Amino acid sequence: MLSRIGNSLFWMGRYLERAEHIARFTRVQFMSSVDAPVGQSRETVLASILEMSANRPGYFAAHPELHDEAVLTYTTIAENNPFSILAYLNMVRENARGARDSISIELWESINSFYHRMNAFAEAGFHSAEIEYFTKRMEESSYVIKGHIDNTLLRNEVWMLLSLDMHLERAVQVCLILLTKLKDIEKLDAAKQGGAVETYQWMTTLQSIESFDMFMRCQKTSPTKHTVLDFLLFDSAFPKSIAFSLACVKQYIEGIPFQEDKKKGSLNFIAGKLACHYQYNTIEDIETSPVEFLETTLQNIYDLAHLLDVKYLKYN
Repeated sequence: MLSRIGNSLFWMGRYLERAEHIARFTRVQFMSSVDAPVGQSRETVLASILEMSANRPGYFAAHPELHDEAVLTYTTIAENNPFSILAYLNMVRENARGARDSISIELWESINSFYHRMNAFAEAGFHSAEIEYFTKRMEESSYVIKGHIDNTLLRNEVWMLLSLDMHLERAVQVCLILLTKLKDIEKLDAAKQGGAVETYQWMTTLQSIESFDMFMRCQKTSPTKHTVLDFLLFDSAFPKSIAFSLACVKQYIEGIPFQEDKKKGSLNFIAGKLACHYQYNTIEDIETSPVEFLETTLQNIYDLAHLLDVKYLKYN
């Protein structure tokens, strides 16, 4: 595979997964704030959305204060925001176009249709009351595209690279969501921690990662810091957990012929070490310092992605 094609596939998969997670997090946090318990302010929710989507610096450079309409517009469709959901969708299509000869016509058409539909919606005007409709369409279209990736591509290096990228980015986004919510909970008054407000935070965390139903079936208890972190970090049977995603990353890196020795410092070595770190850790090992553990994980994933990009996907 040419580095140019690999680079396009790499970012196509990552941007798709990133846009989907930001859309779902924005929808769940904003819509659930209507029924939030006393002590959960709308400003906290808006700040959380900006924090998770990496939009906080850019937003406050353009707006003096938090406001529903401004935060949601900036996060979803703002033309002056390179980290908006719409900007990521545009980059999904641009990268798919760069790899057009390597993907199926069904996959290309689903991406192209998605691009035109969401841009037409943005051009028609966006209001905060439409956030659920916009983000739901975003999520549903993402599922369709992933369906075409799984059902219309040969199980070759193109499919493996796309799958690798999406699981890599999924692990990143779950880390970011957990870090954001841990920091939100830190801001609560001591009297509210462990009560209804904290339970609400963990419930919306699960909903933001499409994991509330499976969590309740597995854990059979109300969400707490201990149970939610255990499920989303270490449950190897749940496809949204970090352990599951990193195991998939390891599997796909081993399946792609990168033509390198499996020695210290190689992609295989780093991916395997990272996956095994989750396989042989438990919630008890990290519960006293989950923020530090997640930040280390995030940096390790970024380092792995950078190594993959620099060694195999860079082109002149």
